[in-house]
Amino acid sequence: MSDDELREVAERPTGEAPRDGIGEEDNPIPSWWWAGFVATILFAAFYLPYYTFSGWSQRTQYDAEVADARARAAATAPSTPTANPYRGDAAAIAEGRETFTTICAACHKPDGTGLVGPSLVDPYWKYGNSDAVLFETVTKGRPGGMPAWEPQLGATRIWKVLAYVETLPKSDRPGLGAPGYTPPAPPTGR
Repeated sequence: MSDDELREVAERPTGEAPRDGIGEEDNPIPSWWWAGFVATILFAAFYLPYYTFSGWSQRTQYDAEVADARARAAATAPSTPTANPYRGDAAAIAEGRETFTTICAACHKPDGTGLVGPSLVDPYWKYGNSDAVLFETVTKGRPGGMPAWEPQLGATRIWKVLAYVETLPKSDRPGLGAPGYTPPAPPTGR
């Protein structure tokens, strides 16, 4: 190899004069850097097993905080009655009928047999038919078309509507929205 080929290396050999005021030195790495490097390795040697075997993770911490927030929210939430306070009250049922025919009949028909919304007089109830479940269904709504009515009606009017729905004549046949429901055949006109 020639001298020119030997000079084509990534580092300049020591002893050469600096170019443009920049020179390469063979100074040792500072001791503070070595101390930081060793401290990082020691920290990792203790932290990784601790993290791995302690069971702590962001997910468990998040789940614990969510559970705590739900518990605090449940403690401060107003309690809703689990039974209809207007059951059997004739005046409340009359008010409930007015609200039902004005608002609810558009989807459930005036007789409750269902038009776009499911039948309210058949034995099938998708989410259950207890007072608390029915109240939740009307106040919060359900996926697939039932809007939340609490902002527009309020709890009192909703309970009155539910009191009225209880008075509708019931049917044993599956209605609109029930499994096994077959729609009536369209009339054939000639």
